[in-house]
Amino acid sequence: MRRVVTVANAPRRPQERSAQRTRAMTEAAARLLIEEGPDAVTHRRVAAAAGVPAGSAGYYFPTRQELYAAAVAAAEDLRSAGATARARALPRRRRSATATARLLLEVLYAPALDAAVVTRRLQPMLEATADPELRPIMAASRPILLAALREALERCGWAAVAASPDFDLVVRMLDAALLYGAAAGDADPVADAVADVARLLELVRVAAG
Repeated sequence: MRRVVTVANAPRRPQERSAQRTRAMTEAAARLLIEEGPDAVTHRRVAAAAGVPAGSAGYYFPTRQELYAAAVAAAEDLRSAGATARARALPRRRRSATATARLLLEVLYAPALDAAVVTRRLQPMLEATADPELRPIMAASRPILLAALREALERCGWAAVAASPDFDLVVRMLDAALLYGAAAGDADPVADAVADVARLLELVRVAAG
């Protein structure tokens, strides 16, 4: 009796299986990078999270550097998509400087913002930006993030700041305030950053007229 081969029971081609495993490892590596930081991006951890045999993980990403580069690229894709979605989901209404500052941080550090954002997200991103091999990956996501931040400002009633020449200063303050709070040993660097960014928003709005 001849066996009928259908799409459902047809054996997977080696190329298809390889592509699926590579994709699964990349997605798992990105999630680990976002949720736990760079130290979590190892062949063993990523293979376990992706459901890929540990012994074959090195076949898909021969070096840890290649695995980490894939993780950074995928994490930035998630961040960009999350930032855009977060900004577009905001109902249009006037918000206070403090509420707007908090939302700007949530947009920039999508898909999640928590008290560990400096060590898990910001510092690794700054290190990636300084790495010649990873810098183009970080640079590619920047325009998307800036557009999301501008949209968030506009939806919060701060269109004048979004259009101001000092918009870049506000963006830089988002990172700088977090770093300063962490360096000062603040228990909640996010809360401190919100306060600093809120003050700057008020100043920029006054300057913008």
